[in-house]
Amino acid sequence: MKKNYSLLLILTLVFGLFIVSQGAFAKKDTEILKIAIQAEPSKLNIVTAQDTYTSYLFSNICDPLIEINLNGEYTSEDAVTESYSVEDDGKVYIFKIKKGIKFHNGEDLTAEDVKFTYEAYMDETLGSPHHKYYKDIEKLELLDDYTLKVVLSKVNVTFLTTARLRGAVLPKDYIEKVGWDGYERNPIGSGPYKFVKAVPGQKIILEKFEDYWEEEAKIAKVEFRFYPETTSSIMALQAKQIDFVAEMPADKFKNLKKINNSGLKFGTFQAFQDDRICFNKREDSIFSDVRLRQAVAYAIDRSELIVLTRGDMAVPAVGRIPNFHPATAKDANAYELNLNKAKELMAEAGYPDGFKTQLFVPSGYKERVLEAQQIQQQVAMIGIDLEVVALEWGTYLDVTAEGGAPMFRERWSASLPSPFSFVEVWQSESSWNPIFGTYSNEEVDMLIEKIKATADETERWKLYQKVQEIAMDDVASYPLYWSIVGEAYNDELTIPEELWNTFKQPIYHIDKWSF
Repeated sequence: MKKNYSLLLILTLVFGLFIVSQGAFAKKDTEILKIAIQAEPSKLNIVTAQDTYTSYLFSNICDPLIEINLNGEYTSEDAVTESYSVEDDGKVYIFKIKKGIKFHNGEDLTAEDVKFTYEAYMDETLGSPHHKYYKDIEKLELLDDYTLKVVLSKVNVTFLTTARLRGAVLPKDYIEKVGWDGYERNPIGSGPYKFVKAVPGQKIILEKFEDYWEEEAKIAKVEFRFYPETTSSIMALQAKQIDFVAEMPADKFKNLKKINNSGLKFGTFQAFQDDRICFNKREDSIFSDVRLRQAVAYAIDRSELIVLTRGDMAVPAVGRIPNFHPATAKDANAYELNLNKAKELMAEAGYPDGFKTQLFVPSGYKERVLEAQQIQQQVAMIGIDLEVVALEWGTYLDVTAEGGAPMFRERWSASLPSPFSFVEVWQSESSWNPIFGTYSNEEVDMLIEKIKATADETERWKLYQKVQEIAMDDVASYPLYWSIVGEAYNDELTIPEELWNTFKQPIYHIDKWSF
């Protein structure tokens, strides 16, 4: 009996240890961070994509050539660059690449991969909307396996901002082997997370890269789940089926914070972006007439829109560059509400009784839809019969880029830390210019070129301000507001305080998060 009892005790202990062991392994294997985003990335190719969802993904799959610190300064920390130098007054950039960094397929990352990534953006056949940022490159020269020399045709002090490869160095040998189509099906990088699979219409799954050259990610797996309806993602967050909701509408964020008793945490930061109305300014569009663009601008009451959707989580925009930056244009035309002026401009343009037109918005962004509906009522006061057209994200991007939308509601996130991309989209030769309705002004073109060649920072800020003042007189676009972003997340999740920063932002550094 004693023998049997001892055997039973041993079996019980072994079984108990097995259960504990299995439980420990289960906890590790099921540690999944679930992030809700409103739409599926347009394509799994950072070179040709133009949406922020693709940027979210690739910032965690890939490593940047150069990183930005909390003060908005360039740094080699957390980047593939060991060091860099700027020579010949800004015509030559030399990058020394860190040794020992591996791509997810085990191959070494070298200067040749950096060169290849530059060439991908420069390749017109790939159709990158970022192509023109790289047009000043005259020569790419490999000095050795880990040193790349970039020679520009002329001085360009904005080069590091616009040509930072969108935070992603790509694998040359792998892409040449599988082709760009193959890469989009299975993208790899050297970042803290590697791509596992995409489930169309549902989610994209990542897992941490065990051989990451820096500290490995703290959370084993990440799922980007697609929630076109914000209400659904918030319900999932409250039920802890989701851990983080990206781009939460301001009203939802404030309501959730107000009613929250437990289970959630909250954070905010001011974004380096602007929200605006774009016009199709092509010759065959009604808004090729600047007077009609000005009339719409004078008829819109941005303060009503802010109260409707954002409240204290927005700053009324004047010009494009946010108010915290020294290049902000406080003297640009703000187009304060003036219905009489709007009607006068309409009559001058030959439309004293108004006209019919359309305002396009992405259907997944309820804030933008609500704002469009409010604008519909506002411009009706001057006789404009405005139809609001809400389209799913991919279709919206295609229609607006091809000139199919007379007006459309846009948001632009600028390339940190320089404000250059806020104004570069207005340059006649910009890759973005046709995407945002086309705009041409010789003085603006000249000033933007001058910005690139002006080393003195104070003088450069003045040039930015002048560009904005001219473009606002032309209503190249109509600025609405600068956003303060609020994010809600699972209280079991820890997001380092330093990531709640304009120049960092939590979702671009998921490897720093932990449960």
